Amino acid sequence: MIAKIVCQDREYYSYVFASFDPGWKQHVIVFDDENESFEWVNVYHTRPSLKRRVFIIDTDSSDMIEKTEIQVSKMKTHKNCSGYAWMLENPELIKQISAGKEVACKFVELAKAKNAMISVDEWQLVRNRKDADDLMSAAWGFHDSAMSGVHYERENPYDGFSSVQVLFTGCWECDILLEFKKDITVHFQVDDNDIPDVFDSSILFEDGFVYWVDDCVECVADIKDEHMYFRARALSWKMISKPADDWREEQIEPRNDE
Repeated sequence: MIAKIVCQDREYYSYVFASFDPGWKQHVIVFDDENESFEWVNVYHTRPSLKRRVFIIDTDSSDMIEKTEIQVSKMKTHKNCSGYAWMLENPELIKQISAGKEVACKFVELAKAKNAMISVDEWQLVRNRKDADDLMSAAWGFHDSAMSGVHYERENPYDGFSSVQVLFTGCWECDILLEFKKDITVHFQVDDNDIPDVFDSSILFEDGFVYWVDDCVECVADIKDEHMYFRARALSWKMISKPADDWREEQIEPRNDE
């Protein structure tokens, strides 16, 4: 798994070397290349309000192992742990990192070599279910977000849209920009330019098309006329960690183009 970690003054990418105690108190171990140090990071800040600090942008955990619990001291046991074997099978290493202490150089070198493999493009293409899972993870399922901007592009006034960009704000401390291209269908209605809120969403694939739907649906046949959805041959996305003021002013243009 690869995460984007947002700090007060900067952000960085790292593999997730271990994860503990899923839920609002979840912690992960990542590696800050700039400071050459492991970091024990709260995924969420819960005070004074709930905010997300760690964004999983690559959900592949095939090279990780799982442990029901890991006891790092007489007073502390972590539950539902996942991570790399060389991390999870070394409780003393976990204890040192959680305490902010220096660790053996061999572990630092392992983390540096792993992070050197990270290559993150600004735009991510959604080609399959794994790509869709990555998007849903980064966007936190689009839960409690709002569709706050839609931008249409045409190559000439006689053709359909060449691309449609849709901005979702409030995706748990980030914004998500989706871009649909080729054979595009846009289906939504708003009254008096109200901003559509999103509480659930799905990404579906069928007949060479990719769909984004504002509800939890299992298949394309479950999409109803009252659903808001976008369909295209290609879908890309990027995450915006800080507000994009120019998009805040974009007017939503209600359309229903089939």
